[in-house]
Amino acid sequence: MDIINKSSGDQVMESGNFITLRAVGFWTRFLAFIIDLLVIAMSSQVFFRLVWPPGLETTTIKSFILINSLFPGILGSLYFVLMTMYFGQTLGKMIMGIKVIRKDGHPLSWLTVIMREVAGRILAQLLGTYLGYLVCAFHPQKQGLSDILGDTYVVYAGDKKLGRLVQIPAHQAK
Repeated sequence: MDIINKSSGDQVMESGNFITLRAVGFWTRFLAFIIDLLVIAMSSQVFFRLVWPPGLETTTIKSFILINSLFPGILGSLYFVLMTMYFGQTLGKMIMGIKVIRKDGHPLSWLTVIMREVAGRILAQLLGTYLGYLVCAFHPQKQGLSDILGDTYVVYAGDKKLGRLVQIPAHQAK
């Protein structure tokens, strides 16, 4: 389950009871997160414009709701939890060709996803600093704070040559 510090060309290598995959670094994950924030912001804007009664003046409350829809609130949390649980990826991760897997090789569970996407993101975004995401840039296994809490890795879904190798037990669905 530790990183192998070699750089071979294959994305998935099976050796004994382990599968070796390429861990994703900070910048690829950052771009996926930005894409996800854009998806959440756009869907929030559409939702609030459909729900907000016509003819009401722009108020401080409406401005607060519309401005803060850029950040994952309830809609954002639902987006991250449901997409990760059912697809192992958000739209941003799909576009970047990356996915979330458990360290023990089992399929993602509700507890794992909630720990990663709710508790992990709350801590990673503590006080609006987003410093918890920087952990990934310096962690030897390229895990962010949310990955550490959820016991997960973010790995390349396709055949990528870059990235550090991580090993998981072989019963993980590919």
